[in-house]
Amino acid sequence: MTSLLGLAEGYVQANIVTESLMKVNPLEFVLGDVVAGISSGGGISLSELIRRPELLGNVGAAASNPANLANIAVQSLVARTAFKFGKRIMRPNINLMNRLVFRPAGIGVKL
Repeated sequence: MTSLLGLAEGYVQANIVTESLMKVNPLEFVLGDVVAGISSGGGISLSELIRRPELLGNVGAAASNPANLANIAVQSLVARTAFKFGKRIMRPNINLMNRLVFRPAGIGVKL
């Protein structure tokens, strides 16, 4: 079964890393500029990395900056803790939704 909360947490963690290192969100990183001619605001997308491998140096420089790494670590820890406690607080409601909505629907999804 696919966990919607697990996917949401994964997206938040990916957003922390891509925003910090490449100045784009995960969707912009994967899709690049959705509309031709409209820039992603100076961020680095996957297609740009493929076309211009020298941009990996920029990503490496951002990744080797201790302040940047500390910022990523703190944001990641806060996000993980928030999801952990949020799930704990909402456990009765999550179980109820899974039992009454998602499991009977048989769509392979849970909260």
